[in-house]
Amino acid sequence: MHRNIKLLLTCSILIHGGINLLAPIYALYIKEIGGTLLLASATIGFYAILKGMLYFLFKQLDETHFSKKFMIIGGYLIFAVSYILYIIASKPIHIFGIQALLAVAEVVINPSWSSIIATSLTKGKERNIYSDFYGYRSIFEGAAAIVGGFLAMHLGFDALFGLMAGFALTACFLGIFLVENK
Repeated sequence: MHRNIKLLLTCSILIHGGINLLAPIYALYIKEIGGTLLLASATIGFYAILKGMLYFLFKQLDETHFSKKFMIIGGYLIFAVSYILYIIASKPIHIFGIQALLAVAEVVINPSWSSIIATSLTKGKERNIYSDFYGYRSIFEGAAAIVGGFLAMHLGFDALFGLMAGFALTACFLGIFLVENK
């Protein structure tokens, strides 16, 4: 397996695992800071709609001016900052700002991430690589969902957000070792 694919697989496991630490209990967190189930749904809807709109805007950028590696590292750093901001969020309105940052992070990462994966694939091994990728990521996401509930219950949401930020920072660091194929 190409080194870039191993790195991006690890980064994806970390980011998606981090997201799944919170995903099943997100509404409980929103309720804890004074929100409602409707607000939890609205923030996720806002995130998805904004992310879709940002993809259309992002494609207008001239990709020759931006390193794919830099975009991936920057996106993971935005994820880490967003997760830290959850710790200081005290009002439901703060969550909309965090969701906007998370949308930006994903839009910054995904096109470059997919491009590096595409240029690093071994011809004839694509199905095997993607099977490994989605298999490992799904297992880690499931384990993270269980662990997230346990951590939030016993250590609180701040510990959970700290761990999520740590995962994102680790992914950011691993991005340094990517090699862009020119």
